[in-house]
Amino acid sequence: MDAMKQFYVGLAGIIEKDGKFLVLKRSPDKDFAPNCWEPVTGRLEEAENPEDGILREIEEEIGIKTKIAMPVDTSFFYRGSKEFPMVFIVFWCKYIDGTVKLGWEHTEYKWITPDEAFDELTLDHFHHMFKRILKLKEHLPTDFIL
Repeated sequence: MDAMKQFYVGLAGIIEKDGKFLVLKRSPDKDFAPNCWEPVTGRLEEAENPEDGILREIEEEIGIKTKIAMPVDTSFFYRGSKEFPMVFIVFWCKYIDGTVKLGWEHTEYKWITPDEAFDELTLDHFHHMFKRILKLKEHLPTDFIL
């Protein structure tokens, strides 16, 4: 029997504010997907709960407060090579307070409509997640976690 292999847990927070979603442009210095647009992403730390992990990543990376609406996607992929297997959990988050402050990991940010998200080709890995959020919103009460 093969030994159980270690894997990493990646997290993403698709943050919504007033019907728009926050996306960040990755720095050209990033080793994976440089210059691509993405929601806030990061990795789970040892012994950390995924919900706590994404809230920590959002606050560390861009300095705003959010709350989690719900998880909207899970997946598995190899980040770069088979040496870096990753389980990925995506959360739909609602903006609460603060001003976006960029660090070295990102060069730009913008709040975009769902249509703009679908038009942005470097967000293509996240398109189905935006679609899932829009579908969920069709079935949720209008006052859901405002």
